[in-house]
Amino acid sequence: MMAFFYYIQSLNHTCARVVALLTATLILGACAYQRPTNLNPPRLQYDGPAMQVADVDVLALSPEMEDFLERYILIYSDKHTRLTLLMNAASGNGMLGFNYDDAFTLTAAEAFEARAGNCIGFANMMIALSRAAGLEARYQEVFKQPEWSSRNDTVLLVKHINVILESAGYTYVMDVSGLRIRPSVRRRLIDDNYAKALYLNNIGVESLIENDLPTAYAYMSKAIETEPLLADSWVNLGVVLGRNEQLDDAATALQNALGIDNYEYSAMSNLYEIYLTQENFAAAAELEEKVERYRQKNPYYLLQLSEEALLEARFEESMELLERAIKKKDNDHQLYFAMAKTQYLSGEIEAAQDSLLRARELAPESMLTHYHRPLDELIAEQAGENLPE
Repeated sequence: MMAFFYYIQSLNHTCARVVALLTATLILGACAYQRPTNLNPPRLQYDGPAMQVADVDVLALSPEMEDFLERYILIYSDKHTRLTLLMNAASGNGMLGFNYDDAFTLTAAEAFEARAGNCIGFANMMIALSRAAGLEARYQEVFKQPEWSSRNDTVLLVKHINVILESAGYTYVMDVSGLRIRPSVRRRLIDDNYAKALYLNNIGVESLIENDLPTAYAYMSKAIETEPLLADSWVNLGVVLGRNEQLDDAATALQNALGIDNYEYSAMSNLYEIYLTQENFAAAAELEEKVERYRQKNPYYLLQLSEEALLEARFEESMELLERAIKKKDNDHQLYFAMAKTQYLSGEIEAAQDSLLRARELAPESMLTHYHRPLDELIAEQAGENLPE
């Protein structure tokens, strides 16, 4: 069975905070989860030198940031004026000209220099600047509906964080994503250590995507050291250990994640896969219903099911699954290419060409040359063999 790994980004709009799952000995139902008592990560079995992660102050000001504050913000004594100027500077057309880029998790100083980054970088930058300007600024986590993306055959679960500023009895929200968040959506303030752990977790995710397990392990462990009760880092540590074939240790890490948050469905999902790998079918059965209900919300899980149906020439079922996946996420070229492939193989050639056109429209620039090849050639290449005449 192929395990599903979910990365969770944490900060404004598609920011990453990995949550990859793998763990064992988790029983749902009559047995209650116990708060973890041992928060020391299992060791990575690795012959090379141990990777060390130096401590980092994600909110440290650079000389350029200090100069910006002196020139444009601190010359005004009124705090509300300072807040307004900072908010305007960080807006789309403002002096800082910050560009959202989910590929970069940065410290405050790095984000200021780049004028870009994901939500973690943006939040770090704005909180550092705001506090240096004498303002009250805090991180906020927003619990919106699950949103998934995919990179290098790895599924990422997207979460959301923004910045809360307070002045003169008013509360302001700064959010680089531009997302409209309903007032009813649950949210909570998080402290600096928690946010720093999210930063470290994100850096570890990047290494995990590249399958650099020692580096990923080092960053996940540092995140856990920084904030032991961040479930995401335990989940992703479980993924690292699972990919290193340390299934029992991966199970321990995931059990810790579930001890912290027994609704951590990503942990359940990876734990379920571990049980199946270990042929512990009774334990897997305890999780199956909850895991399946959770996975049905994930467009990439539906994509996987559609591929399985396609292999057995169940074309109608494959297309129905892809329609559901696209309804959940209508801006991913991979889903439209899968639809084009299924339609082509089922004989719906014209519809297949329309789906391929949509895949081209959504594809990154690096993929355009690839997608402008004939559809039958693309399908044959993906299958690893030539199509029959």
